[in-house]
Amino acid sequence: MTKVTLKDVARELGVSTTLVSRVLNAPRKPDGTPDCDIAPETSRRVLEMAKRLDYRPSRFAAGLRSGKRYLLGVITPDISNYAFSEAGRVIEELAYRDGYSVMFGSSTENATRMNELLDIFVDHGVDGLIVTPCAGSRESIEKAVSKGVPVVLINRDIPDLEGVGRVFLDNCLSMRMVVDHFYNNGYRRIDMISERMDVLSLRDRERSYTETMHSYGLEPHVLMVDTDYQEQQIAKYVKDAVDKGTEALIAPRIRLSLNSLKSIMGMGLRIPDDMALFCHDESPAFSTHVPTISYVSQRSDVVGTQAYLMLHSMMAGQKPGRYLVEPELHFGGSSAKR
Repeated sequence: MTKVTLKDVARELGVSTTLVSRVLNAPRKPDGTPDCDIAPETSRRVLEMAKRLDYRPSRFAAGLRSGKRYLLGVITPDISNYAFSEAGRVIEELAYRDGYSVMFGSSTENATRMNELLDIFVDHGVDGLIVTPCAGSRESIEKAVSKGVPVVLINRDIPDLEGVGRVFLDNCLSMRMVVDHFYNNGYRRIDMISERMDVLSLRDRERSYTETMHSYGLEPHVLMVDTDYQEQQIAKYVKDAVDKGTEALIAPRIRLSLNSLKSIMGMGLRIPDDMALFCHDESPAFSTHVPTISYVSQRSDVVGTQAYLMLHSMMAGQKPGRYLVEPELHFGGSSAKR
């Protein structure tokens, strides 16, 4: 079977190949329609005919003409984490719509691995990068930017890093909302279990929790655990929290959330009677647990969509921007009124 060409599509419609090319090679608007100066009805007919004839453009040829590779890179700490995998899924769908392929990598919070992935992606000629940075990755991201690769940071920031787009959940607002919820439901002794990590989003959540507790005249307690020993340390902290009369716990990361829930259940405590719990990030366990678990949604689909749209605009020559995603709280039985 011979390959369908632009001439075939144009001949079927009775229009010029130039017109067909302008429609099919135009960037896409958020609604998926071509962003070009061809009449919408004509553009629709071109797209429908191309689909009917199963026209498949040569991205290699297009890349030679435009200098693009039609290739994007996405680097997250752990692609198996729901928040990151959902954002990645949305990014890939939008990229595919616009004719891009996506390479994925996981840094595992390791700066050396992150830097190697950035070098590999840049060497492969990616047209743009969407990155969740880890500690120690600033220099490599700066190097990518200096080579003219558009970069959008998601979920975490690198303060004062110039020339990058930013799409984040509003972490300060999310913790204010959680403390407000607990306070309005009658809780006063509210602790947070956090992690010793050089991650700005985590520090923002801790700071917001502390400031909101002070605004209510309450004493904040941030209990820090080590990444490698957090399961054992959380078990001890939960026991100590019960002994000192803590009424509620906030866990600001998914692993902290799951280990806190495990420790509470392991001690035979009743949720929320003996200990209330509010988690950060999604897990299927939260909706199936009895009682259901309250959590802050990362709104990963929105983060992925806005990150891709910002990167797409930057690849088209627009300046990088900043987009804060409003958090969404899901209330379960774990934070019910006292």
